Amino acid sequence: MKKWLIMILVIVLLVSGCSTGVYLKMIPNLKEYGKMEIERFNQLIISHCYFTSDSQYQNLVVIERGEDNEIELLDFDMVKVNELATAIVMDIEQTYASLETGTYIASDESYYQKRLQEVSRSGIVSQIPIATLLNLPALSFLSPSIPVRYKHLSSVGSSIVKSIENYGVNHVMVELSIEVKMNLTMVYPFFIQYHTHAIKIPVLLEIFQGQVPLVYSH
Repeated sequence: MKKWLIMILVIVLLVSGCSTGVYLKMIPNLKEYGKMEIERFNQLIISHCYFTSDSQYQNLVVIERGEDNEIELLDFDMVKVNELATAIVMDIEQTYASLETGTYIASDESYYQKRLQEVSRSGIVSQIPIATLLNLPALSFLSPSIPVRYKHLSSVGSSIVKSIENYGVNHVMVELSIEVKMNLTMVYPFFIQYHTHAIKIPVLLEIFQGQVPLVYSH
């Protein structure tokens, strides 16, 4: 009886050792796929984040022209731009907060709303098939999966990216974007990974007649 117990124990240890070895082999791919899935999830949230009405995007660019109609001053109304950036960041923060607490409720029947409510309930962003991680894609539909969870680490940050440059003949292209940066923890079985993801949100792209003032050429 004692010998059988020893044999069973040896078999369990061997199987556990093999499983551990296989799991360790999967970790690099798991991190890569997990990062990709988290970034897709972040992109989904930011693509649906707060945006004001079209009228509130007007007059973000301040232009002063001389008597010859040439541009003498070209700048942004930073009060309006900062208000917009703050509104976007607050909306993203509130979305993540409700996801973290499991209280997000879908506001309609769209895929986006249903997806967020599902993640809010389970905390799982994605299920990655083990066969995929072992480079056996043909078996991915049959193999069990490893869940990828997320945890929001800190407040969402933003920065304003501006660009003013000559565009073609006697035209100026003005571009304004808001870059949103998020810190997240990806939670896997037996380990976690910290991840920072930055996404640029285009806000404004307009072309005006005139030349870029010399002050922007240096």
